[in-house]
Amino acid sequence: MKHIILFTLCLLSLNVRAQENFDFSKKQIPVWELAKENTIAVARAMPENNYKYTPVEGVKSFGQQMTHISNSLLSMHTRFILKESYIGKEKRASGMTKTQIINDLEKSFNTVLESLKSLKDSDLQSIGKSGGVFSLTKWQSLLFMGDHITNHRAKAVLYLRLNNIKPPQYGYN
Repeated sequence: MKHIILFTLCLLSLNVRAQENFDFSKKQIPVWELAKENTIAVARAMPENNYKYTPVEGVKSFGQQMTHISNSLLSMHTRFILKESYIGKEKRASGMTKTQIINDLEKSFNTVLESLKSLKDSDLQSIGKSGGVFSLTKWQSLLFMGDHITNHRAKAVLYLRLNNIKPPQYGYN
């Protein structure tokens, strides 16, 4: 019986140790690098003269989809991960060139990627997104941010297809 208890305690301590060293943010870096690569590829695929294209009235143009990704990445990162105020920093696609929009996308993704390098699992257990229907921890907030990007990138891919432009190949690994 002593051996079973000792064995169980050893297994539990190994499990706790594994949880302490999970390094969620480090494991997210390749995921975010791929999201950056895929998003930039979609942004590059649309000719600049089609950045104002919108499939129907009342929805974001292609350029607005791209700036929304950039703006929301910075906004959510600042509010949910850094827990700082983010007011009045939104950029608008109108008046921006394709190159400027792509540069902003790269900067936004790089901001998140830099942050991921220094976040520890213990940091990610605290509340990130608060308010709304429910709160999210910081690690859940990162997943939410990724989901939001995917949503708008998918819309942008549809805009490419509606303009008879073959979208970049999507691949996760």
